[in-house]
Amino acid sequence: MISFSTQQQIYSDLSGNTSVANLSRAAYLANIEQRYLLQKFFNNEESFSITTVGSLNLTITTAPNINATTATLSTAWNNPSTLSTVTFSDGEQRQVNFINGSTAITWQNGLIGTKFLTTTVIASGATTATLANLWVFTTGTYTVKFSDGETKSVVLTAGSASMSWAGGLTGGVDAFINVSVCTTAIGIGGVQEYKLPADYSKLKTGTLTIGSLKWTPTEVTSRQEWDNLNVFPYYADIPSHFFIWNNKFQLWPIPATTGSIISFNYKRRVPDLSIADVVGSAGLTASITNGSSAVTFAGTTLMLTNNSIGESRWIQFAPTTATATSGDNLWYQIASIDSTTGLTLYQPYQGNTITNSINWTIGQMPVLMEDFQDMLIWKPLAMYYSSAVGNDKTKAAEYQDEYDRKLVLLEEYAGSKTVNVNLCKNVINRNPNLYGQNFG
Repeated sequence: MISFSTQQQIYSDLSGNTSVANLSRAAYLANIEQRYLLQKFFNNEESFSITTVGSLNLTITTAPNINATTATLSTAWNNPSTLSTVTFSDGEQRQVNFINGSTAITWQNGLIGTKFLTTTVIASGATTATLANLWVFTTGTYTVKFSDGETKSVVLTAGSASMSWAGGLTGGVDAFINVSVCTTAIGIGGVQEYKLPADYSKLKTGTLTIGSLKWTPTEVTSRQEWDNLNVFPYYADIPSHFFIWNNKFQLWPIPATTGSIISFNYKRRVPDLSIADVVGSAGLTASITNGSSAVTFAGTTLMLTNNSIGESRWIQFAPTTATATSGDNLWYQIASIDSTTGLTLYQPYQGNTITNSINWTIGQMPVLMEDFQDMLIWKPLAMYYSSAVGNDKTKAAEYQDEYDRKLVLLEEYAGSKTVNVNLCKNVINRNPNLYGQNFG
């Protein structure tokens, strides 16, 4: 294993240039090269699962008025943030933004209310009018929008056709009004779009599990085709298509039931190599028991894991003597650094129990298999010496040869199906008897 700090040191020694700018350039080139090699040869896959959000009945704290573009949920939205079709109690529909952990919801284009006819056109300066039919809703003061766009607070009485308001209209209006008769009830048919993971690069597969059945929808590859499918909201439990748009995984039909499992298998983005080694010393000790995954430290202030998917550090317990308390010298992948004095290994420690040892190192490792991690040194060196800074074509060729030699080995290695790698283009086995020239 070659940690980031070790790579930097080897590069510095071989280039003979210890400047900060040169080492930063080498790290940048190494990160580019690692991503290229992972893209070309390795799956570098990750899985991620969330649950569908189907039909829901929700409550807002106050009935929305004419022109409203916001409301407040009675309880915080505990599902993933999304944009979903909401039906208000008067039948109006809007695409509404829901934010995880928030009670605030927003939408564009204010509500227009429900149209009611009046017996005659309403004259300029009027403060009263008569509905064509009796008011069947609750008595109260309602926000009314007249045909010229004016809004008034109007008293409407259940069982009566009379209506009145304060302050005359500025102009004559047509024989109809719009009234907000929404209650605090709203409904969601289902959530169609689900955010992809933060480290998402390219989707490999997407499935939806309903009970014991696992469905694999067909991908829609163009926005036009997706828009043609979504002419109107259509809800069902079994999806037939999916579409990737704006870093979101979208299903059609829209899920009607909450709780079905969406699983993504995707090629993930790789964090930059940038974390310096941490090593043990007097007052900085580590302890671990054989068979345990928990490492404890004394005197350290470790950098905590802030994204478990992107954790790329490993730890090594070096041997000191032939005693039973000596480390086994293997590198162990770190699952998470949980506190400044404790971490969890991905696999249990197999060596001898260690107590308060100073012979340990934590290093950030490339995602590449360890047999090929030196390629991230040779390629930057070849580029350094071929540039105007290094300006040594002979050394550039030597380091390029080292890189090419390992590249050949990597290509051979990546051809084995016993490791989790992407193969080159599949060879199609053809039956020679199916070709005319072989018919006898």
